[in-house]
Amino acid sequence: MKYKIINSIILILILLFFKSCGINPSTGKNEIILMSEKEEDQIGINEHPKILKQFGGVYDNEKIQNYVESLGKFLVSTSELPNKEFKFTILNTPIINAFALPGGYIYLTRGLISLCQNEAQLAGVIAHEIGHVTARHTAKRYTKTVGTSILANVFGVLANNPSVSNLINQSASLYLLSFSRGQEYEADLLATRYMIRAGFDPKEMGNFLEKMEKYSLLQKKIFKSKRNRSELLQTHPNSSKRVKEVIKNTEERIPINPIIGEEVFLKKIDGITFGHKEDEGFFINNKFIHKPLGISFSFDEEFYFINNPKYLIGVTENETKILFDVGESSNLDNKSYMSKWAKKSKKSLQNCSSKKINVFNYSTCMFSESEKKVRLFMFRGEKQIFRFVFLSNEKEFQVYDKKNQIIINSFQEISNDLKIQNMTAPKVKIISKQKKENFLEEVIEEMSIQPRYSSEIFNIINGLYKKNSEQKKIKTIY
Repeated sequence: MKYKIINSIILILILLFFKSCGINPSTGKNEIILMSEKEEDQIGINEHPKILKQFGGVYDNEKIQNYVESLGKFLVSTSELPNKEFKFTILNTPIINAFALPGGYIYLTRGLISLCQNEAQLAGVIAHEIGHVTARHTAKRYTKTVGTSILANVFGVLANNPSVSNLINQSASLYLLSFSRGQEYEADLLATRYMIRAGFDPKEMGNFLEKMEKYSLLQKKIFKSKRNRSELLQTHPNSSKRVKEVIKNTEERIPINPIIGEEVFLKKIDGITFGHKEDEGFFINNKFIHKPLGISFSFDEEFYFINNPKYLIGVTENETKILFDVGESSNLDNKSYMSKWAKKSKKSLQNCSSKKINVFNYSTCMFSESEKKVRLFMFRGEKQIFRFVFLSNEKEFQVYDKKNQIIINSFQEISNDLKIQNMTAPKVKIISKQKKENFLEEVIEEMSIQPRYSSEIFNIINGLYKKNSEQKKIKTIY
């Protein structure tokens, strides 16, 4: 019986081999691919709405959308599938990433576009994603998954042990979570080919990845993390050094005067939203504004707040942290609410007090846990409770707790402040670089972002970490 099953599987594999053999247009090689181009197109159609929902929807900016589409279509025309219809979408998120779905769906985030320094860098990102499509990497991954699954069943039968089959399947699924390094390398090769055919300088592709590496190091510093924080570098593991090697070894001939396109690119992105969009809450200097919630508050510049979908977290250079989120309205009195919220008995809550601040009923309590001191404070609104958790060690507590008064005293409904109502999320502004003394320092000081790390952010988005930088135009944030 066992051998009949094996023979049947072998027959299926043989039939699949003959049915699925075909020429890959980007490589010119005969390959086995178990997914048709029609099926690839359908995946793109099905998944597109899910991508939009997951990544903040489409960024509604006709000037930049037309620019990206024009650039993308030009690069497609240099590929092995010049007549294939591609769809280019800018996602309305500050996350820095780019990716492709089968069927010609290419996605760039608003955050990635604002980080690019010139047209060649943007072209390199787009060309790389086009390469994933023309090389049919998703279809290959699918083929490998199906093949691995079939082989796992064969080995499971031979071993007569279900755990062997499970182990193989699990290992395969972990291996196939993203494109392989080989596929990323191939996408870089194809991107280099398309960029050179289109007249761009492919070296800018490596320069952009170098910029991403600088950005990732800053994220690690902010999060105090050892792991790679960059979404782009997690999904595209090739380093700038490796990409530069790809370009160096390419058989294509780089044009004598390749297109960089810094001035035209900066002109196109002038006015692009920087950071989170308004309905997610945004920062203007040391002030957080959330229009849908109808609140704002200020904070000390020693805190740097990170905006997550469900909460804010403020970090310091030391161990102290503060977390802000929103809870549902409750009929419990404030002390009972905080007891339930902290999962602590009322007796363990200390230094509790309540008062009226602006239009809010404000309350606070403290407790200690595992050598940490914790302060809870809350503002009770009509429909929601706005909550802060302040966490510190014994040594830092007194110093940073005093800084909490800035938050407590400034917490307000924005309906009472016309100036705040008229504020909008920060945008990139392109200005001419001047030679006067301390010009860059003045620009950084006037930017509408949180002051902490503002200098590092400014240098990264402008590529000013490089020596002898000669940009005539620079990005600022207002």
